[in-house]
Amino acid sequence: MILRFTDGEGRHMAATLGSEPIVIGRSSDADLAVAETKISRHHAEIRLWDGDYVIRDLKSRNGVFVNDQRVDIAVLKVGDQIRIGNIVFHLENRVEKGAGTILKEVSRELENGKGYTTMLREIVQSSVPHAKQEKSDAGAPPKN
Repeated sequence: MILRFTDGEGRHMAATLGSEPIVIGRSSDADLAVAETKISRHHAEIRLWDGDYVIRDLKSRNGVFVNDQRVDIAVLKVGDQIRIGNIVFHLENRVEKGAGTILKEVSRELENGKGYTTMLREIVQSSVPHAKQEKSDAGAPPKN
């Protein structure tokens, strides 16, 4: 699961939820430190419990809200909106391809005539979306 939010400075942020609990707060020692005055130093905790992610208010001054309802503890679902202080978090499902799926796609592309160089170039281009792409001669690497 992914927790997406826009911080107080307007930056789009994301945190991956895993099997380890995370503490959200404005303290630098919080697992997810968010600089916002209405967030307590250790405001809330999210942890995996019996297969569900659960959020718990850590006795914060301004509370934790899930879908506009103040909660002390709540089971989270994909699509939930969590408000802590003035920050709104959105819980999303992370969809990733496993190694088996990726290997099948590569095999299929090789069978259809695509070469390793072409696939490598596509991978590099997709991983650096804002990089200036130069045209190269007959598959040669771009000149610097």
